[in-house]
Formats: sequence, structure tokens, C-alpha cells
Amino acid sequence: MILYSIGSLAKLSTTTVRTLRYYDEIGLLKPTNISDGGHRYYEEKEVTKLLYIKMLKEIGFPLTSIHYMLAYQNLDHKEALMMQLALLEKEKKEIEKRAHSIRYILQLSELEEITNWKDILKETSLHSTPTKLDVYEDLWRQHFSKDEITQLRKLPRIGDDGEQMQKYIALINDVRRSVDLDVKSPKAQELARRWVTLLEEAFNGDFQMAQKVWSTQKESNGTIGMYQLEEVIVNFIEKAIDHFIKVNY
Repeated sequence: MILYSIGSLAKLSTTTVRTLRYYDEIGLLKPTNISDGGHRYYEEKEVTKLLYIKMLKEIGFPLTSIHYMLAYQNLDHKEALMMQLALLEKEKKEIEKRAHSIRYILQLSELEEITNWKDILKETSLHSTPTKLDVYEDLWRQHFSKDEITQLRKLPRIGDDGEQMQKYIALINDVRRSVDLDVKSPKAQELARRWVTLLEEAFNGDFQMAQKVWSTQKESNGTIGMYQLEEVIVNFIEKAIDHFIKVNY
């Protein structure tokens, strides 16, 4: 039988000796043995129990609730590990959610070509939050079929961590700087080619669906959750793509 001193258990579990003594005082985690000199020692089952206590605390349970929960269940290592895994999965989701929000702000500032952080935060509040697509489900159902909605959910959005979103941002900025060009010019046609290529990637070559999304976005004034482009960009790219299609298709 392996016994851990209070100091060893504190080090092993990244818990303070003071905390372990407090748990003993309130009856939450009693030592297996106390030596004649007053030293506390713990068996493996107490180590497992401490894992439960730490995980339940991290999840948000108060000590009184933890005391009750532990009093009415048998402990084993597998349960402790499963519980820890669930906690890590929860933390992973929270971290990704925060990372998504940061990417969203950074990408929006790049897309809007804003350098003033006050303006960036103002713009962020005006645009749809890409992590809340369910908000737009009712609107989508008014315009799209079930299969089309499934396809919409897969489209790249601001805040996504992917190459396609970076291509999209770069393309919009290039178009924004080129709206005064003749739509038939070589540079305008190269922009049209890049746009068509991105549409092919995003919609798996389904240009009919791409056109439907584009038209619905315009008619709804951006209320279906897609990024709302400036009118001058919309007009330019539509004319440039029309000419590109006439020449190449």
C-alpha cells in the first residue's frame, strides 16, 4: 500500500498543504492515517477523491455540493479520468470560442481596413457574430431549402481559421482599391477570375447556389448573416464577372 504524505500529495496534485488541511477540517478529504507526530498520510483512494474535488471545483460546484456528491458515489480512476476529459473538452470549446472572437475582430479590422481600435469595436457590434448562426435559421428557411442551409453552414465566415477566409479578405481589399478601373481591363478581369475561383471552392462548383446566395444577400440588405459589401464593390464585381463569363464560358 502506497501512502502519500500531505506534502507529497500537495505537490502531486498541485494543491496547497493549507487547502488539504482545510479539506480535512471540514470532512471533505480525510487522511487515511495520522501518525503519532500528527503527520497526515493518504492512500490512492484519497488521491482519486482529490481529483474529483479539484475537477468539480473547476466545473463550478461549491464545496458543500461536492461534499454531498462524494458521499453518495463510489470513486474509481476511470470515472475520474472521464470527468477530467469532459472538463478539458469544455475548456477546449471555451478557448476556441474566445480565439474565434479574437480572429473575428482582427479579420474584420483587416477587411474594413480600420486601424483605430475604437472604430474596430464599433464595427464589430454592427456586424453579425459568426458563432451565432442559429439566429439566422428562421431567415434562411424563408429563402433556402434544407440541403441549401446545410451548404450555407459550411461557407467560410469572418473569424474562421482557414486559408479560404484569408483569400476572401485579400480579394475584397484588392477589389476595393480597383473599383475605378474599367471592368474589362486585365486587372479587373484577374480580380473576377479570383472571385469566380473562390466561389467554385466555397460552393463546390454550384454557381446556381452561389448566385442565389448573392441575390438573397442583396435583397435582404445583409440580414441573412453574410458580410455586407459596399455597393460600389458589388456593382464593380458583378460587371467584371459578367464580362469574364462572356469571354471564358
